[in-house]
Amino acid sequence: MRLFRNIGAIAAAVVFSTALFLVLTGLPALTQGNPGYKGMGLPADFIPFSSKSPWNTSIPANVSVDQNSARMIENLKKKAGILKGNMVHWSVPLFVIDSAASPKVDVKSSSSNMNPLVDPENKGSARNIPIPDGVWPDPKGDGHMLLVDPVEKKSWDFAKARRNPDGSWIASRVDIWDLTGSGYREKPFTGNYWWTYGARGSGMPLIAGLIRPEEIERGEIRHALVCSTPVNRKSSTPGGKLELCSPTASRTDGNGVGLEFIPEGARLQLDPALNVDSLPLSKATKVIAKAMQKYGVYVGDNAPTFVLYFQNLGADGKVWKKYNYFEDLKNIPIEKFRVLECNLKIQGQK
Repeated sequence: MRLFRNIGAIAAAVVFSTALFLVLTGLPALTQGNPGYKGMGLPADFIPFSSKSPWNTSIPANVSVDQNSARMIENLKKKAGILKGNMVHWSVPLFVIDSAASPKVDVKSSSSNMNPLVDPENKGSARNIPIPDGVWPDPKGDGHMLLVDPVEKKSWDFAKARRNPDGSWIASRVDIWDLTGSGYREKPFTGNYWWTYGARGSGMPLIAGLIRPEEIERGEIRHALVCSTPVNRKSSTPGGKLELCSPTASRTDGNGVGLEFIPEGARLQLDPALNVDSLPLSKATKVIAKAMQKYGVYVGDNAPTFVLYFQNLGADGKVWKKYNYFEDLKNIPIEKFRVLECNLKIQGQK
């Protein structure tokens, strides 16, 4: 009986959150006769992954800082200049679905292989993936798309996703995550197709660290964020093996060589002693800054600059316009970040 009550509570919360989302964004009511499609809003208190996940644990006061942190942050400031946010492109559209009611689709690989978790027979197709009508990928090259079933506690990640005119789907990568789990793969990916695991360059789940409008409206983010930087590490030395921080990365597409570059999966923290209220930031941007002090921000991918990931709500930004697209993120000083010590591993190391 308790299980059914919990499921009912989750479903009710999703309905409420969807209604709030529609009010905030001005979107029309959900189209009738679209099996499985539940909108783009999750409750503010919906936190993916377990309470012990590195995404959901606050940073202790006595945390160890990487001995090369100063060099890494200096390099980040030099290459990036300012902090920005991705909202309408190079980000992640999130759709809430009922996976049981959604049409099941075989997603073909656009690059000949899928990861063995979704394509165990190596036939270049992820079979029986629930994809309702009305969902769409980010318009830029990564083509990310995220489907979340909050009742079943599962999510489906896509990279370079595209719907063909005949209604079929293709993608370069598809991955499935248990939202009650740790939020990362505990061993770096190995095997012939290690690069196919995970939709992000680091192998991280797309929902991890994503900033959602309901959290901003609440006034508190209760998890770590995710970022991309232009200074991601490939290896410490020329010709060295690929390096990453596990948790939270399970692979890397970094290309910098040297200790001044940041390993993917590293956790950055905004100086907890910094008086955020003294900075020229909006109330909403202070919510983000304080989350980076308490929970930090994990390096998840490459980008030309230092960027955070916001849920992609559509081409015109929808509710993000209300916050002026968080342009005042640039007023958070990069030199006030630090890189925390991590469990450094080698790509392919078991």
